[in-house]
This record gives sequence, C-alpha cells and structure tokens, in this order.
Amino acid sequence: MSNTKWIGAAAGWFFGGPIGGIIGYYVAKNFFSSKVDNKKAFEISLLILSSVVIKADGKVLKSELDYVKKFFTNTFGAAKSNEYFKMFNSLNKQDFTAKLRQVCLQLNSHINHSSRLEIIHFLFGVSAADNEIHPKEVETIKRIATYMNINPYDFESIKSMFLAKGWVSSEQHYTVLGITKQATDTEVKKAYRKMAVKYHPDKLQGVSEDIKKLAEEKFLKVKEAYEQIMKGRS
Repeated sequence: MSNTKWIGAAAGWFFGGPIGGIIGYYVAKNFFSSKVDNKKAFEISLLILSSVVIKADGKVLKSELDYVKKFFTNTFGAAKSNEYFKMFNSLNKQDFTAKLRQVCLQLNSHINHSSRLEIIHFLFGVSAADNEIHPKEVETIKRIATYMNINPYDFESIKSMFLAKGWVSSEQHYTVLGITKQATDTEVKKAYRKMAVKYHPDKLQGVSEDIKKLAEEKFLKVKEAYEQIMKGRS
C-alpha cells in the first residue's frame, strides 16, 4: 500500500460518497496531522471494513484489534499508525453496516482486482486472529467480496486457505484451486497456472512488504494445493 497501485489514478476519488463523509468527520475532529490524500483514504477504508468484520459476531476481541494494529504498524510505521489507532478506536464504537455496500462500491471503482483480493485476504486474517472464524464474520466478508465484484470461486479459494489448518481434506485443496474433484489432470494443471498467475506477488510490485507477504502466502497455498492433488493422483 505504499503507492497508488493500491488505489486509482483519479485524484480525490474519496471526496464523494460515504468514504468522503467519514473522512470529513474525522478531519473536522482533528484526527489527522497531515492532509488526507488517495493513499490515506484507502488506508482509512481498510479500517472501516475491519471494524465491520470485527463486530460481525457481536463482540470486539482484543486479538482481532491487535491484528489490525500490528498490520498497520508493520506497514506504515508506529508514528503514522498512532493517528489510525485513534480513529480505529472511534470507528469501533459506530455501526457502518448500513454504509457497507456504498463503501465497497466506491472502493471497487478505484482499486484493481489484485488489490481487492488482498483486502479479502486481510479481512480473513482479521477474522482468524482469535483462532476461530465465526460464521457471521464469513458472511460479512462474503458480502464485502460480492460488493467488490470478487467471484465466488476466488472467495471460496481464499476462505479455504484460512480454514486449511491442521488436517486438510482433499476437497479443500480442490477448493483452493477453484475446481472440483472431478477435474481432469489437464484441468487441474490449468487451474493451478491460472491461480498462480492471479496470486503471484509480482502483481503487487511497489507495495509494502506486508502486502507482498499476503500475496506470497496465497501463492504458496495454491502451490501446496496443486502438489497435494497431484501427489494423491500418482
């Protein structure tokens, strides 16, 4: 998230719509010491989505809050993150459920597909921070994915990566690749190549190391799924 590849070419895209309204409120409250630009607007949007997911199961857990704070500290540095933490604490006292669709649609118009996939991965990371992915959180992330034009196969693929802890069924490996057990060897290889390209870290050149790490994790999960499927067929 260190450059505009995460956002969009149009300057000031955030001034209109719900994101602009939320930012305007916090600017008026003097939460920010510097001017809000495209980059900062996107980062604030991540906080808004994180807040909605965290509260989806009816409770705000410290482990989930800590995950977001650690991610922002590692990505943006402690000094810049302090402003975000103050805002995040305030966001968690509000309900943005009614504005969720509008926020997602506004983001969808200004960031690329690879970046939207990283958002879904990030939100699943938030959900899994307490070692339990609550059904209500999954439902909320799915709504966000739908609003941001993430197809069901990509959503299920990312979800499977987080559910695949400990013992993993062969069905989960197929889900990661977006196919079924009925797929032929040729179809498996084709699906692997497609997913490997989609999740390759090079798609996110110039972004922060933490963002690259998210992409690398997915890339390795795809590779592992493919290897396990082919091993089971040999």
